[in-house]
Amino acid sequence: MDSMLTVAELAGLKGCSSQYIKKMALENKLVCEMVTNDKNRKKYLFPLRELPAELQAKYYAQQAKGVTLNCDKPSQYKPTSSRPFDSFTAEERQEVTFWLDLVAEWQAYRAKPGAKKTEVDKQFEILCGLKYPDKSISIKTLYRKHDYIKQKDFEALIDKRGKALCGKTSIDDTVWQAFLSFYLDEAQHPIARCYEYTQMYVRAEMPELAGRLPSYHSFYRRIQKDIPEAVEVLGRQGEKAFRDRCAPYIRRVYDDMRSNEWWIADNHTFDVTTLDKNGKQHRLYLTAFFDARSGIFTGCHVTDTPSSQATLIALRKGILKYGIPDNIYVDNGREFLTFDVGGLGHRKKKPKDGKERFEPPPILKRLDINMTNAIVRNAKAKIIERRFRDIKDHLSRLFETYTGGSVAEKPERLKDVLKNGNIPLDESFSETVNTLLEWYFNEQVYGGSVTADRGKTRMEVYAQNLTKQRKASPEELNLMLMRSSRAQKVTRRGVHLDVGGQRFDYWNDDLLMQCLGQQVYYRYDPDDLSEVRIYDLKDQFVMTVPADNEAFLRYGASRDAVKEATAKVRRFEKATKEALKGSVIASIGRKTALDLVLADAYENMNAALENNKLNPKVVELHRAVEKPLLREAVGFDLDRMNRNALRNNGGIDDE
Repeated sequence: MDSMLTVAELAGLKGCSSQYIKKMALENKLVCEMVTNDKNRKKYLFPLRELPAELQAKYYAQQAKGVTLNCDKPSQYKPTSSRPFDSFTAEERQEVTFWLDLVAEWQAYRAKPGAKKTEVDKQFEILCGLKYPDKSISIKTLYRKHDYIKQKDFEALIDKRGKALCGKTSIDDTVWQAFLSFYLDEAQHPIARCYEYTQMYVRAEMPELAGRLPSYHSFYRRIQKDIPEAVEVLGRQGEKAFRDRCAPYIRRVYDDMRSNEWWIADNHTFDVTTLDKNGKQHRLYLTAFFDARSGIFTGCHVTDTPSSQATLIALRKGILKYGIPDNIYVDNGREFLTFDVGGLGHRKKKPKDGKERFEPPPILKRLDINMTNAIVRNAKAKIIERRFRDIKDHLSRLFETYTGGSVAEKPERLKDVLKNGNIPLDESFSETVNTLLEWYFNEQVYGGSVTADRGKTRMEVYAQNLTKQRKASPEELNLMLMRSSRAQKVTRRGVHLDVGGQRFDYWNDDLLMQCLGQQVYYRYDPDDLSEVRIYDLKDQFVMTVPADNEAFLRYGASRDAVKEATAKVRRFEKATKEALKGSVIASIGRKTALDLVLADAYENMNAALENNKLNPKVVELHRAVEKPLLREAVGFDLDRMNRNALRNNGGIDDE
């Protein structure tokens, strides 16, 4: 018997109001049965099997505890004689059609003029025996089938002998729900364990059924027959697996999409070991932009660490060659959701004091590029990941230091290759990757979903669908791709930039004269830190300010160079401290030197007191002669002014 839910039960399961459930039932948006209760009022009942898979799984999960039996409750199912014809199986429809045709043939045969129906019926019965020897057809059977047809009870035409127990089960509904509570769990208990747990539950909660619990095979067969795949996946594997494998999805339509309308970006780890300039083995990353319409790689950058700067470098390369895209589709990584690149998006936190902090216009907004972020943990989000599989299979495997994506894929030769030192350098590997992506992968035959483009190369598809191209000169692009700082107050040292643990100041006289104490922000080129461009909080350009530090020139005026140089300084300082630590006596603390100096001073003082031989014959006291600082001021007699002030105040009291 199928479980039926009331309005209140369904509302609680769905997390909405009862009025909303009734409204959906009246609008035929929910399958329901309307019955009359003992007070002659209409009551809605909703079959559990008609509800969405996630609601079914939620209902079964709630039945683990506190369930009770109601074995004496009569069944609410009533067979109907007006079952729709299309609800029968193909075999049943064939049997119904056979009896309809045979009864119609019988009626036509016995309708011959002048014939006695009794004799005609006997003749027809003999003919049926000859024509259908495998069927037992009598006149009594024909009359009975004729009555069923008149009543349009097609279900009665079907031979149900041996089928009475088909689809029936001896498992009590409450016991079955208890079993599902264990089975539809993300712990993914084996069926045998779920059956064992159900036995324990029945012995504890329903001892009257413990002796007649169906066998394990009964539960196993009912799992195969009654549990929809979507319910099983949602209950045992979770919502993500349900969305990825069972939930409906929107098929992307690429026929009407233009080239440069959508670029998709992501990062990929190469399954190749390379050597950096210091001789260290590591694996590089690829930051890539990919045109959704044609499938070509537009902007790529090989880096040792995915970052927002690597994203901007790849984007700049793509824009210089292919133009500015209208939209980009990215995930939720920090390299994309950065305040000065694409904005913080959902990562933006609400300020504690309620005041919104100033955010400079992000780079993508300056380029008039709309950014869309993929749904978190969505396996169908970015088609660029399928292209990364091509890079793994058709690029990474070309190198002898191919590592494989897992331990199982690791080649046996890798250990000997690394030991022999046959490892490509970062520079040569990056050059090879850029060459292959541009001149091999982009020239491959198009394999997308647009049938009309099959047989063309990806570059041909890109060129044929490029109806609009937004370009920017390298100089203008440099301005638009500049990184931004957050809002800063201009101090006597101007504004500052922190790089590699070091602080560098930018200021000049004009900045201090115009903006001292004001809130501003600046834009800068990470490859040239010798100056910054100052903007007010209305995003108006103020001036260009140079760096007040020669380190940028020494390091090559590059942010990466500054980081590397300061790292070397810190390493040298650390080594020096270690050497110093080994060269001193641990018992001598910071106060020891002071104590030594004071002791020496006291010795000198005592010696001077003992050996003081100065003995002058005459001692003359010398007094300082002071004059008022403003005495010589023309037109003023300060002495007279003082005497008048004393007289006005009552004179001087001598002691």
